[in-house]
Order: sequence, then C-alpha cells, then structure tokens
Amino acid sequence: MILRELRVRGWRNLADLALRPGPSATVLFGQNGQGKTNILEAAYTALCFRSFRTNSLSDLIGWGAEGSTVEAEITVRTLERTLKIQIAQGHKTTLLDGKAVRRDSPALLGVGAVLFGPDDLRLPKAAAAERRRFLDRAVFGAYRPYFREVLTFERTLKSRNALLRRGLVDATLLASYDEKLAEAGARIVVRRRETVRSLVPRLVATFWRIHSEAVVGMRYTSDQLVQAADSETEVVSALRAGLLAHRETDQRRGFTGFGPQTDDLELELAGHLAREHASQGQLRSLVLALKLAEVEHLREALGEAPLLLLDDVASELDEERRRSLFEAMTALSCQSLITVTERDHLPPLPNCVDYLVSAGALRRI
Repeated sequence: MILRELRVRGWRNLADLALRPGPSATVLFGQNGQGKTNILEAAYTALCFRSFRTNSLSDLIGWGAEGSTVEAEITVRTLERTLKIQIAQGHKTTLLDGKAVRRDSPALLGVGAVLFGPDDLRLPKAAAAERRRFLDRAVFGAYRPYFREVLTFERTLKSRNALLRRGLVDATLLASYDEKLAEAGARIVVRRRETVRSLVPRLVATFWRIHSEAVVGMRYTSDQLVQAADSETEVVSALRAGLLAHRETDQRRGFTGFGPQTDDLELELAGHLAREHASQGQLRSLVLALKLAEVEHLREALGEAPLLLLDDVASELDEERRRSLFEAMTALSCQSLITVTERDHLPPLPNCVDYLVSAGALRRI
C-alpha cells in the first residue's frame, strides 16, 4: 500500500496541510511540540479508523475548530482510493471513495499501518494490558473483522461485570453471559494464537540479524485450563468451565477475573523472561525485531507492505540499533513516515523526502 497524499484540517495543533510522502522514506523533523506526532496520528487514524493515542474524539479537534477532517489518497492493490475521516460533535464518519464504510469492511483489504513509538520500547516490562494491546493491533491489521469480535467480547464482559456488582445475581442470566463470553473469548484467543505463530519465526530471524549472540522467543499465555485447549471448540469449553469455577470469586469481588482479558504475551531471551534477564540494549533490539516482524506478517497477510510509522524512535536507540533499524527497513521495501527532532539522527536513506514541521505547519526541504 502507498500513501500518495494526506490532507488534514482542524486536527489538534496542525494547520490545514497536505503531506505528499515519497515512495519510500519521508522524514518529518522539528522540535518537540510542533506537531510531528499529530501528523502520524492523522495518517494512522485515516488508515485504521482510530487514534493510537486517545479514545476521545474531542481530543482530536483543534482549538477553535468545529470539527476535524483527514483524507488519505492511497494506492492499494493497484487501485487508487480515497479514505476520509470526519469528526464533529462527538461523532465520527468514515468514508471510502465518498461512501460510508466500516473499519472491518472487506473493501479495506490491503490497507494497513504499523506504528513504532518510544512507548513500544518499554513493551517487555510494561503491564500485560500493553502487550495484549500490541497483539490486538497486529491481529486487527491483518484481519479487520477482529474489531467486531473484540467489541462483542467487551460488551458481554461489561454486562457480566455489571451483573456481578449488583450483589444478588440471577444465576440463569449469569450462565447466559458465561456462554456468550466463552464463545466470544474463544475467538479472541484463537486469533491471538494464530498471530503469535506467524510472528515468532520472523521475530527470531530478525533478532538474530541484530543480536546474533542470543535466541529469543514469544509465547501467548492463558490460564492453564485454556492453555491446554487446542481447537476453538475446546477453548470455548475451557473458558466456560473456568468461568463457572471462578464464579464464586467473581461474585465476591464484583468483576470477572478469568478469560482472555487477563492473558499475556511473554517475550523470552535465551529461555528466560526478557523483562527479568535481558539488558536494556537487548530489550530494545527485541522490540525493534518484534515491530519489523509485524511489518512482514502484515505484508504476507495483506499481500502488500503496510505503511510504517516511526515516531521519534531514532533518538531512543543507540547508533548500532539505529543502523540495524534502517537497514532492516530498507530491506523490507515499505513506505515509511519518520519523525525526529534532529535530521542528523538518521543515516542516509534512499529516495528520502524531508519536511520541516514548525508550529503545526509543513515545509518541504
């Protein structure tokens, strides 16, 4: 997929602007607070129909603006398409070639983006929820209907928790929620497992190129009962049994403590948990390899390379890992948008296009 042009109006601190990226790397440089990340956020939102920074639509509208609009002219599967996001009065409209479209529409097959920001470098030591969020983004990137599957699970979980908080629980209604939660949860577990299976060999190979002295691994972990289940049907049964076994505890606590909302993605180095045994440099190389593995995973799943968004990552990496990142990027042959505070933080990049970002405005250099 190629982003040919990004047009933004009324978005955070950005002036009305039009970004025309190059076919490979496009660098957005400038001091902090000028709007570089806001441009990446607008591009990500246009392609994925959601921000990577906030769930509040009002946060995306600039001061004094009545609404925000982002348009992305893209080429996907040899077709020239236009994606448009309009935000106003707490409502979001998503359009493909002028017609309403949902984020899980088959018409969006091939549209994808991978984000790599400074917070990702802390992924191995972050809370499990952050690693689940990374994994869910990777699943959605390759399989957009996953959005609806997660939504179904979250709504059912919310309803079950509300019932538990009432105190006197209707056993029949709770059993009904358990069945729906087990079915929806099993789909999430299976999708996550499939994605991890795809990512692992790519992660291992990429990390070996960067840090050849160690072997890495990655495991998706659930409760032992679910861990032992293989097929989706077996996972449904395991989740149903686990919810029943934990029902008394859940009623006492007032929330659901069993299911895929408690699972984790364990990153390993030489057979040990990376967060406990890896050096800072190894952890950063591990996340770098993981993000590049995600790009390769999406390329295979979508049939085209996704857009890679690098938000001020170069300044967080030492010279060796910075060089490894951009050598690997060049080998992947994917289009990228890169933000940095200082242009000389980056090595020479083939066919690179540079923009200075200042006070929310763009100037091509």
